[in-house]
Amino acid sequence: MTAQADHLIDAGLLLLDRQVVDCNERQVAKVDDLEIAFDADGRPYVIAILCGPGAYGPRLRGRIGRWVIAIWRRLHPAVDPEPARIPMTAVTKIDSAVHLSVPRTATAAIVLDRWAEEHIVARIPGAGKGEA
Repeated sequence: MTAQADHLIDAGLLLLDRQVVDCNERQVAKVDDLEIAFDADGRPYVIAILCGPGAYGPRLRGRIGRWVIAIWRRLHPAVDPEPARIPMTAVTKIDSAVHLSVPRTATAAIVLDRWAEEHIVARIPGAGKGEA
């Protein structure tokens, strides 16, 4: 990391549970966890935002957290899924939301949404695109 911070910030307080929006101001996800790395001097910095049940489940802990993770793994299209990861290089601004420089379709955060749309919502009568 090349940027030098004048002060320390609480990344969890600043980022966790904030809405993530894409470059078109469309909702992508919520920040459920953070991926942290350490520089050569041992200082931590955030390298990615983690989203979805795979990131949120461990925060819940206990039986409910295990259930959330188990259901997410069962419904996820990947065999061994990882939480959706949005690199901090895609973040352009942080205010009341986390703003991205890419469209939501360029993120892995909507994989489960796509699956649900294809396998559940599309089968509902009248839910097809272009149907009134």
